[in-house]
Amino acid sequence: MSEPRDSFVEANRLRLRLRTWGEPGAYPPLLLLHGFQEHANAWDWLAPRLAAAGHHVVAWDARGHGDSEWIGRGGYYHFADYVADVAFVVRHLGGRVSLVGHSMGGNVAILYTGAEPERVAALAVIEGLGPPDSPPDAAPRRHAGWIADLERLATTADRERRGQTLDEAAAKLRRFFPLTEEISLHLARHGTRPTGEDGLVAWKWDPLHATRSPQPYWASQARTFWTRVACPVLYLEGSRSYLSAEKFAIDERLAALRATRITIEGAAHHPHLEQPEQTARVLLDFFARTIPAAR
Repeated sequence: MSEPRDSFVEANRLRLRLRTWGEPGAYPPLLLLHGFQEHANAWDWLAPRLAAAGHHVVAWDARGHGDSEWIGRGGYYHFADYVADVAFVVRHLGGRVSLVGHSMGGNVAILYTGAEPERVAALAVIEGLGPPDSPPDAAPRRHAGWIADLERLATTADRERRGQTLDEAAAKLRRFFPLTEEISLHLARHGTRPTGEDGLVAWKWDPLHATRSPQPYWASQARTFWTRVACPVLYLEGSRSYLSAEKFAIDERLAALRATRITIEGAAHHPHLEQPEQTARVLLDFFARTIPAAR
């Protein structure tokens, strides 16, 4: 399988890490967008399989994640920032890509595709169609909660990010997701850095990611992006997904996206980690059917 190469690109005034498999070829590059508090190495099981089929595969560390830069003092992480970052990376990769996004990255991929539909040849979303809809009056409460979180973070950030062992960090991931010990250790190894204390590590992601966003999720606003998506869309879900079809209005959102829906058996929220071979087969079939016609 293809050996990955790490590099950095200046995108939207931040230095972002890119992890690349394969070489440019006949197909547009595949840009992979990871989930919340994760990093490009979350694709280390899937990306080589895609590259082996002839694709030029690039995964990023989103701003404030992995080895990419954090935003400066007084800044914050809004979804619009991630969308703009994608736009700069797309231009760096030649101006047109296919997108694969997981969870948070799936939501970013949808928003970007709706914003610049002519630059996306095909879109695959893994377990990521946006949070549940918010009521119209949610914004003031969200802002108040955000301010409270920022106040808490100002006094507790150092304590909350105290060191832990690598095994403890991996075990924490397994408490949230049904990942194997091998995969959780891999994610923890690449998602932490040494604290300077013997044997202890801290997460690489910016502590601001431990605060709630002030922006509510309004499906009516998101729908304006969904309906602008012009390329073929594939939605992958795990057969053991925790995303309730009713709570997340999955059927309605997929209809607006005109998406094909496929379930990966035996997977929960991380099909690309839990069932990488099956996920790769589904993605390669989708790209083989759609990208030539979309070019």
